[in-house]
Amino acid sequence: MLKRTKYTLLFVDDEVMIRRIATTVLKPYFLEVYEAKDGVEGLAMYHELKPDIIISDIEMPEMNGLEFCRHIRKEDKHTPIIINTAYTTTAYLLEAVQLNLINYLSKPIKEEELFKALNLCFEHIALQRPSVVKINRTDSFDMLNHTLVKEDRLIPLTEYQHKLLFLLIKNQGRIVSYEEIEQFIWFDKAMSSDALRSLVRDVRKIVGKEAIENISKYGYRIHLNG
Repeated sequence: MLKRTKYTLLFVDDEVMIRRIATTVLKPYFLEVYEAKDGVEGLAMYHELKPDIIISDIEMPEMNGLEFCRHIRKEDKHTPIIINTAYTTTAYLLEAVQLNLINYLSKPIKEEELFKALNLCFEHIALQRPSVVKINRTDSFDMLNHTLVKEDRLIPLTEYQHKLLFLLIKNQGRIVSYEEIEQFIWFDKAMSSDALRSLVRDVRKIVGKEAIENISKYGYRIHLNG
């Protein structure tokens, strides 16, 4: 069985029907499931959205799955990647090992095998990333359950508030652009500047003004002082 998570998934495959089926099957288990039609689009979405888990086909136009994975591994050694393909040659298997992939699945993918591979991904993430992050001396944010604790009290957050905190903490150490925030929080509607400023102001009231830095004309960055 697969459990419901707060993770995001990027599914890369050039076949529309396979993407559609996979998205339908996997959406109940993820916070978001993103789709890309080839490695070029997948790489752009990876840089923009920073998904927690990636599933990619190998045989694709423009940029195949292994080349796509090689680009990611140049800068990111930890994000779990699952490769799926109709081809099971020794060369592909060796390449998969060298790229430190979580699993290599043969098409057509069996649901049981896919779920086993995803559970391995969940375990991998849990080992790499602490689930509870200290924001400051009194505030802690649970990345899995999207809850904020202040001095041993559970602080209620709106959906947009916990999404903003989650996105900033997940990308701690870098600036998160306005476009990334809009895509993650307001993905199905337009984001106004006033709405974003209001959201940041409300979150700052909860975790402290100094915790969230505004980088003019670009985005926001969180400072963790736990």
